[in-house]
Amino acid sequence: MRNFAELLKSNSKKIVVIGDLVIDEYVIGKVDRISPEAPVPVLKFEKEAFRLGGAANVALNCSEISKNVELIGLIGDKDLFGEKIINLLSEANISDKGIIQSKFRMTTNKRRVVSNNQQLIRIDYEDSFFLRPEERKDIINKIKELIDQDCIVLIPDYNKGVVDKGIILEIVERVEKFGGTIIADPKGPDFDKYEGVNFVKPNLKEFNQMVRFFDLDESDSIVNNGRKICKHLSLNGLIVTKGEDGMEFVSELEHKIYPVYKQEVYDVCGAGDTALAFLGIGLSNGLSIDDSLNLANKAASIAVSKHKTYSVKLDDLIDYKFDSSCKIFNDWSELKNRLDVLRQKQNKKIVFTNGTFDLLHSGHISVLNEAKRMGDVLVVALNTDESVKRYKGELRPVKNLNERIDVMASIGVVDFVVPFDQDTPKEIIEFLKPDVLVKGGDYKIENIVGYDTLKSYGGAVKVVEYKTGHSTSNLISKVNQPTNSA
Repeated sequence: MRNFAELLKSNSKKIVVIGDLVIDEYVIGKVDRISPEAPVPVLKFEKEAFRLGGAANVALNCSEISKNVELIGLIGDKDLFGEKIINLLSEANISDKGIIQSKFRMTTNKRRVVSNNQQLIRIDYEDSFFLRPEERKDIINKIKELIDQDCIVLIPDYNKGVVDKGIILEIVERVEKFGGTIIADPKGPDFDKYEGVNFVKPNLKEFNQMVRFFDLDESDSIVNNGRKICKHLSLNGLIVTKGEDGMEFVSELEHKIYPVYKQEVYDVCGAGDTALAFLGIGLSNGLSIDDSLNLANKAASIAVSKHKTYSVKLDDLIDYKFDSSCKIFNDWSELKNRLDVLRQKQNKKIVFTNGTFDLLHSGHISVLNEAKRMGDVLVVALNTDESVKRYKGELRPVKNLNERIDVMASIGVVDFVVPFDQDTPKEIIEFLKPDVLVKGGDYKIENIVGYDTLKSYGGAVKVVEYKTGHSTSNLISKVNQPTNSA
């Protein structure tokens, strides 16, 4: 993926979020008894918290990274929850000039009663009727005011009345005139209204509703039905979010699955908003749809690992510790971008070492531990099976590349693992440009592959001696030695 630091560049495209505004409320306390009046828990109130929800949460997620965000939506006319939204937008430095106060409806409020991070009940206050003529006129005026040259328009639709076919038509016509991209997070029952947007992002339940809405074969695959839906709505692509199964992207010519970044899930509230926001952030900064989906997938996995509605920040994406599979980079470019951010934004020193690491032994562990002490981030490059065979013979490696990668990624001091297919690590060292190159064994520093490269830009090359008597070849020889029978 492109360097995360590039998401901060000041010339990103404007993001305009249009949809239903929600204030998420959390009533927090402790439960230690059951009511004598009825078999229900008694919550002893401790505190309450308010968070921006719905379209406002999408805007908040966008604003954490992009500074050019506008929000269009309705709140109640001078009601308490509407004032809460205005105040929270102000605290987040998000403009409220697209917020319309309506005398016809209340601000949507979702009140969650929580004890020990467990939600006991949710109470919704909302009006979800069709737009009144005055409301429609005001929204269209805001669309004309705020959508201009080459915007990214996000439509989080909660079916509370703001987003209907007429409003989407106005958005599509505006974007066709000025250029830009539209992504909708849909809500039924009327899916025809999304015709003309660029991308639609249903969850699996909504996708199945779309299949039924368009009278498609429910037994057919996501790919086949997704392509038919794209044709029905003239979409550039369909993004199906599938919870623990990740995301699936379908277009006329492409199909790709984005596996989930597994984390302990605390609260799924707002995960769809986060994914939508980071799709917009990616596209607004010139990332491809593929890179934007990777970004959205990572951001959503962070959001669900937090309590309450949470807006993901740039540092979360840089710092967050995913499971060991997220240490593995097959793409050198993606790893380099990650390392560049760690080096430039956080002043991390990058240490590199390489080898076969076939049958892992204490000598290997000693070298890895010493290497990690020489910097902040340890990258281990592993020879592919083919490159091992070229210099160690057809009987090596004993363990295949996938096994070796999995073992290496499970070691705590190792931060990233990357394979290389060349006979020497010269190319990957030149590409990644580590600050420190470490080699285990009895070497003269100037003979180590990569020495000239690091010397050219002021890097350091270090040799760590193996513990005597420890090597993979010795282990294999011992295993192959005949045993004496009694």
